[in-house]
Amino acid sequence: MRGGRQPAAALCAAILALTPRAGRAQDAPASGGGESNLEIHAFYKTLGAGVRMPTGLVGGTEALQTLRDEARLAYPELTFPEGDALPQYGASWTHSVRAWGRLLLKNRVEISAGWQLDATIASDPALTGAVGLGGTLPVTGSQKASRRLVDFDHQLADGGGFLLQHNLDLLAVKVTLPRGEIVVGRQVLSWGTGQLWNPTDLLSPFAPTDVDREVRHGVDAVRYSLPLSKTSLLDILWLPQKQGWAQGGVVRGQANFRGFDVSLSAAKYVSDVVFGADTAGDIGPLAVHAELAYTLGLSNLDGNGRVDVAEQFLRAVTGLEWKPAGRWTLGAEYYFNGFGATDPSGYVARLRSDRVVRGEVFGAGRHYLGLSAIWKATDLLSVHTRVLGNIVDPSALVVPVLEYWARQRVIVRAGGYVPLGKGPDAGPLRSLVLSDIVERSPAFASASSSLGLRSEYGASPWGLFAQLGVYF
Repeated sequence: MRGGRQPAAALCAAILALTPRAGRAQDAPASGGGESNLEIHAFYKTLGAGVRMPTGLVGGTEALQTLRDEARLAYPELTFPEGDALPQYGASWTHSVRAWGRLLLKNRVEISAGWQLDATIASDPALTGAVGLGGTLPVTGSQKASRRLVDFDHQLADGGGFLLQHNLDLLAVKVTLPRGEIVVGRQVLSWGTGQLWNPTDLLSPFAPTDVDREVRHGVDAVRYSLPLSKTSLLDILWLPQKQGWAQGGVVRGQANFRGFDVSLSAAKYVSDVVFGADTAGDIGPLAVHAELAYTLGLSNLDGNGRVDVAEQFLRAVTGLEWKPAGRWTLGAEYYFNGFGATDPSGYVARLRSDRVVRGEVFGAGRHYLGLSAIWKATDLLSVHTRVLGNIVDPSALVVPVLEYWARQRVIVRAGGYVPLGKGPDAGPLRSLVLSDIVERSPAFASASSSLGLRSEYGASPWGLFAQLGVYF
């Protein structure tokens, strides 16, 4: 099941919990001899979560906030960086309601729409902005609607420990043509073969820490799909934006070659040009996959100077899946993140970057290994375990989840997030004095930019979550 993920509220906001699995919805009676029909789906989910923050991160942010408060009293005429201390412990309770549907007219025109409402009550304001637990602090990808031409304010109410949000994340019309089909409007666009990381999916990706993968939020696009043969397809997309320089587009072709699905793509996202490729197939008992994206970051697209390549980097994934027995599925994946920092002192800067905040890139480091195991006790009961490891730190995040379906319409999930690795060191922040923040000394710049991180997943919170979902 694919479940929505909301953003972290602000810098240093911890990440709270999620989870569920594909719901089943009844179709309305078909009309016109099956040529037209209406499908309506809905769910209600309630999620309780609790976290324990790393002691070093809590102590460091407390010291930084105290220093800011002192500086503002002593120098009211000056401006100082914003930021609040993180709580040692926290809890949240989230309620989500979603309705979506599809109207098919004469098998030629399809209209789809989806809307979701989320209400979160949390023990601390820092925990209201997320319904997903386990991401790397201090920032997670926010999945802001940066690919939308027009949108409304998602926040309906925000009062300290209470946040009410809504999202019209699907509203599109698809028309079947004599050759191919065209889709106009807010739609879900997702590609790639990676199981935990998807370098080529920059529109609606999930974070590797996401357990609930039910809902991918749509983007505004015009897409034309042209079948070239029984096993090949060409997609051409326009991603409209209000600013001319921000216009985007994608050309993507896919085909099957000797039993392997192969895709090639070229795209323009915001100010990036991205070339991608992916493949998946079977080698004996192993299902294998690979995916890569090469990014050229362009500067001065707004016309203020000569357009040039500001940075370039490669991100790539390769992995396999094996079913040694009927009830077991094992997987492994290696991820290279050329956008990441080479050591922990640079992690915070990467996690604060626009690409991470937009939810396009995940991971602050360079080299990762992901392991997964699924044990299916019965058709309705299964246990999932995922381990995400930063090889260089080293650090890891263990994500065990128990999932049970009752009568195909009710799901219960329970699990947790267990970080392994060196926690943040509060010492550099606690050693700062008033003159450091006023003068922006090198000691202040170093301590505030790194927050004392010594490993990536060692900066993640411990967490437990439980969720109940009902589908209609």
